[in-house]
Amino acid sequence: MIRLRDATSTDLGALHALDQLCYPVGIAYSKGEMRYYLRRSGAVSIVAEELREEEQEARLLGFAIAEPARYGKAAGGHIITIDVSPDARRRGVGTRLMEALESRLSAGGITRLRLEVAVDNAGAQRFYWGRGFVAKETICGYYMGTLDALIMEKDLASYPTDLE
Repeated sequence: MIRLRDATSTDLGALHALDQLCYPVGIAYSKGEMRYYLRRSGAVSIVAEELREEEQEARLLGFAIAEPARYGKAAGGHIITIDVSPDARRRGVGTRLMEALESRLSAGGITRLRLEVAVDNAGAQRFYWGRGFVAKETICGYYMGTLDALIMEKDLASYPTDLE
């Protein structure tokens, strides 16, 4: 059974380790950066974990962090990261995390969601396109000064807030 819950400060080590597994050096966050994003005012941090009756503790499957932001006149949200353990991918974990983020942000008055994704990460781009995101622009050298990123956005104005 997969359970979603808010991240806590005690999750920091496990979340950092998963981020290091999901992203290459230079793109993955440092532990200090991860701590900073988890503590940001208004941040939404959600953990997906698997509960098994035969195990004493839950296994981390993934997590997502977003924060409020302004995009012109729109109350926006920025997805900082969404990480899913490689052995949990294609099981709906990313979809559940994204739905929870969108629902929470929409309920908080956020009308537009934005994220950055590496131009060479075709799997993530397909995931975001499938969730209604559209590519808006490219930022040259966004990652490590050498890898470009797509900025993708989604309108949440008509998003249902009763998914949780």
